[in-house]
Amino acid sequence: MKALVIGGSGATGVPVLQGLLQRGHDVTMLHRGVHEPADLPDVPHIHADPHFAESITEAVGDQSFDVVLAMYGRVAAIAEVFAGRCGQLISIGGVPAYRGCLQPETVTPYGMALNAREDGPLADGTEPVPRFAKLIRSAERAVLDRAASGAFRGTVIRYPAIYGPRNLVPWEWSVMRRIRDGRTRMILPDNGLWIISRAAGRNAAEVVLGAVDNPDVANGQAYNAGDDDQYTVRQWAEAIAQIMGGELEFVGIPGELAGSALIELLPPTGRPHILLDTNKAKRELGYCEVISARDAMVEAVEWLEAHPVTSEDYPLYPARFDYPAEDRLIEAYTQAVGWVRDQAPDEAPDVRHPMPHPKTVSVGRDQDGR
Repeated sequence: MKALVIGGSGATGVPVLQGLLQRGHDVTMLHRGVHEPADLPDVPHIHADPHFAESITEAVGDQSFDVVLAMYGRVAAIAEVFAGRCGQLISIGGVPAYRGCLQPETVTPYGMALNAREDGPLADGTEPVPRFAKLIRSAERAVLDRAASGAFRGTVIRYPAIYGPRNLVPWEWSVMRRIRDGRTRMILPDNGLWIISRAAGRNAAEVVLGAVDNPDVANGQAYNAGDDDQYTVRQWAEAIAQIMGGELEFVGIPGELAGSALIELLPPTGRPHILLDTNKAKRELGYCEVISARDAMVEAVEWLEAHPVTSEDYPLYPARFDYPAEDRLIEAYTQAVGWVRDQAPDEAPDVRHPMPHPKTVSVGRDQDGR
């Protein structure tokens, strides 16, 4: 089978390329050529800008493909070019497709549905629609509407936060850098109690490959990706520190006061919880994760230890690592908590178990009236 992977050099692209080759497919990748890691599988490259239909058309010429995987670029342009020129088109989207993922305060009930399923409320179902969510849903419709019209068999894969080798966002670095710098404490907005769905690059790739293997079943469908085991941000941060053999005191500060820490750990305007149900991919595509979340975290940490984050490789990485500013915030917040306790003390009442706990044999109420 002739396959074209658009993108292919990132955290999920490389394992997708490897999986296609292992299946015996004839694979070509199309990308800008900006990222050419040494461990890329040996496949032919087409260099073009996948954000523009004219660039794709010029580069591809009159070629057609059995399957096109749109892992990068503008999906609407890709779908336009390959309508009628491929048997299957699989596009990569994300959780902003779901209502309440972005700007959760604009929806009722607040935020995104927990364990969001593919048939759940979508971002463009009601107004207002966040700008980025509108773009995500428009890209999905470019694929699914053409699939419905018979232009190709089309599938959308919705990624959560991806992590692991070659990932565009080095999430683990926020913990790792502080340990490497000898810091003893780290701010976690809202005590790190959010749950953010994550998927190791290899696991997300396996969902994509499942759609390749089952084109008729996957036609016209969307599938969530995600690890089987999910963690709160605090559990995740503790795991990263443990993997590194370091110790950090995690200081909980309300998210509205800790904007810099917030942007290190969440996508812009995204707010927790962001938790996906992945049973549809298991049920319909036979998906089974290829690496546990814990082992994938070890792999991610080892990768970043060997490839430390630089401004050249990650020009938009937002972390400041301004430790004096962090210390000032921790000190100010600690003082503010003390002031509030002095001004408005609030002691929790004594609470007892609601079931009776009699101290003597009795068929009536116990000593506490239960």
